[in-house]
Amino acid sequence: MSRLCTVLVLAAWLVASAAAADFVIENASRRINLKNTWAKAIDTIQAKNTAGSDLSNFVVCYPGSLAPRIAVLKVLIKKEKQDVKALEQAPQGAPADVGCHQATFKSPVKAGATIEFDVVATVTGVFKPNPAKIGQGEKQYVEYYDNLYLLSPYEVTEQSSTVLLPTSDVKSYSPEDGASKSGSKVSYTKLGRQAPWALQQLKVHFHHDKPFKRINSLVREIEVSHWGNIYVEETYEIQNAGAQHTGKFSRLLYAHSPEGKGNSFPDVVAHLPAAAHSLYYKDIIGNISSSDTTHTTKETVIEVRLRYPLMGGWKTDFTLGYSVPLEGFLYRRPKGKLRLLMELSTSFNDVWVEQLTTRVVLPEGAQHIKASLPFAGIEQSWDKKFTYLDTAGRPVLVLSKSNVVPEQNKPFAVDYSFTFTGMMREPLLLISVFAAFFAAVAVYNRLDFTITRDEKWLERQSLDKALGVIQQLTKYWDSECCCRC
Repeated sequence: MSRLCTVLVLAAWLVASAAAADFVIENASRRINLKNTWAKAIDTIQAKNTAGSDLSNFVVCYPGSLAPRIAVLKVLIKKEKQDVKALEQAPQGAPADVGCHQATFKSPVKAGATIEFDVVATVTGVFKPNPAKIGQGEKQYVEYYDNLYLLSPYEVTEQSSTVLLPTSDVKSYSPEDGASKSGSKVSYTKLGRQAPWALQQLKVHFHHDKPFKRINSLVREIEVSHWGNIYVEETYEIQNAGAQHTGKFSRLLYAHSPEGKGNSFPDVVAHLPAAAHSLYYKDIIGNISSSDTTHTTKETVIEVRLRYPLMGGWKTDFTLGYSVPLEGFLYRRPKGKLRLLMELSTSFNDVWVEQLTTRVVLPEGAQHIKASLPFAGIEQSWDKKFTYLDTAGRPVLVLSKSNVVPEQNKPFAVDYSFTFTGMMREPLLLISVFAAFFAAVAVYNRLDFTITRDEKWLERQSLDKALGVIQQLTKYWDSECCCRC
């Protein structure tokens, strides 16, 4: 088996290496958007098929500083997604730590033809605070590192790179040769012809005015009850991942001066389904009442105010829960099956999640469970949960994913079968328990549990019988006397 795996890896490497010589990139336009708390790199590529046959595969690569942190990678031709998969090994001649993916076009590129497409990568956790620690009221500056050129196994004839920043406050950028700065934009318009795997570090040191809201851990539990509700509980550990706060913290400065807030944030906003009800928000201390909820026809918006503002490096945990009706989330399918349709990730729009765990708790007795997931890379496992009146436990589908951004919060489906008998099992069990209890009480009241009878007890029983006979005779005598009189 190990020899077979080695052969397959070698074959994939040879295919990727051969593919690297089959295209020439005539033009590459890179746009690196750093306005959010994660980076988004959009590469518009015009590539010519220089091979003697039709080609369907194209290799895209990223430097080692970015590749492990890519949350979403898309290859689009006129906004239509193409198939993308990670390569276990980069093509021949690649620099160290380079991560590569292979895109497969739905329509092969004819020999001598040119194709234009976009490669969009969303990357988290790539901003390095500098200085790493700041006091209250100080600005937050971060550094971003990338490759100036399009890192590619193909020769590039012409290319340009543009960096879009959240503010115009830029301390430095390198290289400076060939660069032009206009407001919050740094441009390299004429980078010229470059050989495959061309390397030159791009560094930008700038002021980032947004707080870095990062969810270290999120556990979502979705419990389905066929008696009318779906219960959702989300347990968060959220942290400010920006420059760490140092020195004292002044509530007075925070409340009365915009500069006192710095890179902190006091709340997060959740967008829940419009039908959400029975909301609660708590932490380890208890319920937190400092939150606002707005109901509209499209959604329920809750402003989750934290117990204290999160300065750089600070973190807290809390639990947000709500219920939704079955209607609109649970559907009947052919052959008696049911389909649960819910969203995969967090209801917050401006955060990214380091570790996501979604637990789908189905009714006891659910069978033939199958999940339809919105994208690859989600791990599936199974667990059981015991609640009221459960005997065998409720099946739990556990979905796990690391490095999740808001655009990945998409619906997923779980199909399963559940009979009416299974639905009535718990009520019938409850009725049976009460019936058995009452029957036991009735039987108990009719049983004599006396173990032995001593002589005194027998004498007392005889005396009681004699007294009873005397009383009956006395009553009879008295009645006869009255009749004669």
